[in-house]
Amino acid sequence: MKYLFILVFICATSAGKAQKYILLDESISLPAVYTDHLSELNKYKKFFPIEVKDLPQFVSVLQQIVQRLKEKKLTNEVRNYTVGCAQFTGKAFPLASGERIDYVLTSTCDGKKVTMHLCDAKLSNANNAYFVETWIKYIQNNVKSEAGSR
Repeated sequence: MKYLFILVFICATSAGKAQKYILLDESISLPAVYTDHLSELNKYKKFFPIEVKDLPQFVSVLQQIVQRLKEKKLTNEVRNYTVGCAQFTGKAFPLASGERIDYVLTSTCDGKKVTMHLCDAKLSNANNAYFVETWIKYIQNNVKSEAGSR
């Protein structure tokens, strides 16, 4: 009986490990999902994976990009960022009406490569800033609701 209790205890503690990734919906229409591993189906459904431990730094980088998009005088210099398995690659395009910024977000978590166009230079910087701010709110709301339900 003692050995059965120990076996059940070991199985219960090993089965309850924390999720390693949070899958963020690129179109902000579905709730975020926590998972231990990534699949091709997640990529097909347009989920962008981020390691849970890197989420605060990821949101911080998004906020820095929003600040950069809102600047009135831009300098044609764009900073690239790396947060865990995610990379932000940016380019600045000087136009007659002002500079436009383009950011591509790439995640190479768990051997799966997922790419998302975060800011599109075809749109104004104000429109891109609005989308990124909305995505930040989506992330923050989903993290709070997930943490509260645990």
